[in-house]
Amino acid sequence: METQAPKIPLTIVHHGRFDPRVTTGGVETFARNLGLIFEEVLFTTPKTSRKERKAIMERRLPVICDNQMVVDWPSDYPVVGFQHGCAHVKARMTGNATDRKLAKGQAKAAKRPNTVWVACARWISKAFEALHGNKADHVLYHFVDVERFDGRLENAGTNLVLHDGRSEHKGSKLFPILQERLPQWRFETLNCKPHEVPDRMRTGAAFLHLSRYEGNSIVCNEAMAMNLPCFFTEVGLMKDGEDLDVHVVPMDAVYGDSDRMVSEVAGFLDSLSTRTYQPRNWSLQNATQAANVAGWRKAMAILSERSGWQLELG
Repeated sequence: METQAPKIPLTIVHHGRFDPRVTTGGVETFARNLGLIFEEVLFTTPKTSRKERKAIMERRLPVICDNQMVVDWPSDYPVVGFQHGCAHVKARMTGNATDRKLAKGQAKAAKRPNTVWVACARWISKAFEALHGNKADHVLYHFVDVERFDGRLENAGTNLVLHDGRSEHKGSKLFPILQERLPQWRFETLNCKPHEVPDRMRTGAAFLHLSRYEGNSIVCNEAMAMNLPCFFTEVGLMKDGEDLDVHVVPMDAVYGDSDRMVSEVAGFLDSLSTRTYQPRNWSLQNATQAANVAGWRKAMAILSERSGWQLELG
């Protein structure tokens, strides 16, 4: 069991499109998890009143923004811009108008002064450096509560294969094919409330993530922390070259010829009887609360130095 590090003794603000106390999603999960890193976390959105934002600035509270939303704050106020992913890369994969609009917003945000950029993967930092010149000042992998995602599997003899293919770019159209061609396995989405995810995962034989694009998928990190055998397309964290002990295939291995996709997945599932995967080992080294506290302390030290605020970092 992990010994949690003391929280950083700061009150900080997370600024995102939605209030994470009432909305689910990757960015919102990230925002809620900041409460395990900092002493107090306040939440603001574009709907937050000017009076509340003025009070925040008067207190010189560190504000961590969802990337493109750094422009919501006066340019002379230092903020942290968190690079969850690169919309320009995602838009090329999805062709989605929303993603193209987001890419324009990120390009605009890249020009904002007084911004400390933090990325959740090295590939994201490199992409922004190449596109806009705003390479991350610090790279900080997402963390997982490894006490909740404890690696204690209860999956002996199961044929359940879990996935998170809720949308087309995450493979929603691929899993019906796999189910038809590999009827000896049950392919099911997580399909549960956030607090139920660890227990849902512990009953699976494996976790598949057939995504065309990711920044650094939190659900993949959770599956790894749970020590599930994992089959991932080469996107997101898989592009960083870390030794994750997961099965990785090129994206076109599943988003191309369906026979190849079925063969790749069948080969992986057949290997479960002869090979042991241990992705939790990477999680315990790189994705714990203690590792994240240390990483955020470095990021806040950069903000403290540039702003001259002399933040108390513990």
